Amino acid sequence: MDGIYPRAIADLQQVTREYASFSRSRAGLGNVLGGIVGLVVFGAILLFGGSALTATLAIGLTVGWLVGKETIRRRLYRRFGMAQETWSGSPRKTHRVAVLILTPLLLAFAAWIVATGWLSKPAVAVPYLVFCLATPWIAWRLLYTYNEIIIGCGLLFMCAVTASGHTPDLLGLAIVPCYAAAMIPLGLAEHRQFRALETRLRARGGAPA
Repeated sequence: MDGIYPRAIADLQQVTREYASFSRSRAGLGNVLGGIVGLVVFGAILLFGGSALTATLAIGLTVGWLVGKETIRRRLYRRFGMAQETWSGSPRKTHRVAVLILTPLLLAFAAWIVATGWLSKPAVAVPYLVFCLATPWIAWRLLYTYNEIIIGCGLLFMCAVTASGHTPDLLGLAIVPCYAAAMIPLGLAEHRQFRALETRLRARGGAPA
């Protein structure tokens, strides 16, 4: 009997940690959505170049992913109530380092745009400035994992380039479809993990909130 309660408590703690992980480090179908968006945007640029259609598609789908993945997180992976992941260790450190590296580089790029007279061509300069100023905040608040940072920053950069009327260097951005393709099976695997977790929680007598 003495060993039953510690095991039960340990199992409950594990289930709670797994459930809470979907608040940050696991996105499930949000990753699938990001992978699909990354592939579609890259394909649109490949087919149509830096056209107005491509820019509209890129911006619309990118915003749709950023909003959609958080909506999926709240609606689908919060069925048993709110639980916030204690974000520490390597994942938290990786996120902080990535944002700390990204932010000064983008601010330097923004300063270079201003210093070199790009503002005389606002149709070109403004999309890049928006990218430089918005991306650090988006990365800090919405892009929690390394995969999300790679896909998110890649998509945001493609939005800026196409909105300025140019075609991105697809070879330089080839990492985006590679990560996008990898995010789809990852997201499906995470979703299956949540389904199994959901079964365990219901077996314990939990009910969807």
